[in-house]
Amino acid sequence: MFGMVAATGIRILAHVDYGRRHNLLIIAISIAVGMIPLVAPTFFAQVPRSLGPIVNSGITLAAISAVLLNALFNGDGPDVEAEPDEHEGRIASV
Repeated sequence: MFGMVAATGIRILAHVDYGRRHNLLIIAISIAVGMIPLVAPTFFAQVPRSLGPIVNSGITLAAISAVLLNALFNGDGPDVEAEPDEHEGRIASV
């Protein structure tokens, strides 16, 4: 089961445009945040117990950070160059 999830994730990441905006940064930070429970199990020791299921799950932390970072960096829609207005710079004649 884990292998299928990992393979699907790799296939999805293969189609990401890493040159556009901050996609590489989003992926790198999300993977790093998702690894916190594995590499530093006591990192969230002072967090309330009710948040334990969230902060002790690397998959949950990675998913939440990816969604939040994507909304922060790419939330304003696609990169579109502003097209100049056809009337811009003209003097209106009456």
